Amino acid sequence: METVRHQILYKDSFAYCAHPHLVSLRKDWWVLVFNRAPRRAYVLHPPHDPHYYNLIMFSSDQGETWSEPQVVPDYDWYGVECAGLTVLNDSRLMLNQWRFHWLPLNQARHQPDSETFLFPEQWCPQMKTDPELGSLTGYPADLERQITWARANGGTFVHFSEDGGKTWQNTQKIETFPYSGGYGMRGGWQLPNGDILLPLSDVPQYQRVYLVRSRDNGSSWDKPTPVAEIGGRYFEEPTILCLPDGRLLMLLRENATHFLYQTASDDGGYTWSQPIQTPIWGYPAHLLLLPDQRLWCVFGYRRKPFGIRAVLSSDSGKSWEIASPILLRDDCPNGDLGYPSSVLRSDGSIYTVYYAQDSDGATCIMASLTLLTDG
Repeated sequence: METVRHQILYKDSFAYCAHPHLVSLRKDWWVLVFNRAPRRAYVLHPPHDPHYYNLIMFSSDQGETWSEPQVVPDYDWYGVECAGLTVLNDSRLMLNQWRFHWLPLNQARHQPDSETFLFPEQWCPQMKTDPELGSLTGYPADLERQITWARANGGTFVHFSEDGGKTWQNTQKIETFPYSGGYGMRGGWQLPNGDILLPLSDVPQYQRVYLVRSRDNGSSWDKPTPVAEIGGRYFEEPTILCLPDGRLLMLLRENATHFLYQTASDDGGYTWSQPIQTPIWGYPAHLLLLPDQRLWCVFGYRRKPFGIRAVLSSDSGKSWEIASPILLRDDCPNGDLGYPSSVLRSDGSIYTVYYAQDSDGATCIMASLTLLTDG
């Protein structure tokens, strides 16, 4: 494997842009979704900032050029988490979003259900001591005073597009009970029988992963199916892939150890194996099946040398070639990076999008092109 080119797909010096997800609808139509919020002197990710929107971009030439980003699905959808895209068997596109319910601080404190809101004094102290985000810029001592909003859960939604993501219709709310909410940033998978599987994190606890299933092309959704829960482990941000033999493989971010975990299903996603820790340190991940049947697992590497890495598996995920990582980037300035996802180009090369800071300290949506070698 050789990474031969890097691109900046989108940069706004006055914005914080991050957390992209890329899918290939067909060889001449790629769709990319990411987050954007105003740039601040310190880092606030989506759970803590109501100013986030999901934006969408398109490429008709396999990543050589990109359209200008547009808000998706529209400007009413603010304060959202990272979004995911799923290409359906009928060539429709599905966008899944988790949104929070935001109120000005004084109004939230006087709500009859104010106990359901998260207030700055509840999360700011933890943010200021966060070993990852706090080390990037530091947080002001009076952070609590600067945050003038509170949040509650808003719901999990899917939207559908019949024109490659240009317009969106048929919004459906997904019931996630008994889980608090449902956040997923790598989309789902549609099985050959038509069932759509959408793996989600139990937001805002970020400890359990489950999936929801639609048997009618997204019109309705079954009750959640548990996937991963272990005491002392904090699972979120799953990525799912169907192997050639029909087995479903899922990789999970885990926030206590920062190693990826994996689980599998041999019955179409109704039951899942006990999650096991992989030797892969990094997060979150994305899975891609290569033409030679090897698995490509790409992930963010938030320790020195900061960057984007990938590892291969030649046995359907039973083992990973951790001793021979592919270094897409090892020159990023800090750990404010990651969320890579990859697609194959027609020439067999691998195109990977992610976010990282540039030399100006602005987080940009970037891409790298990797040449595929024989296994």
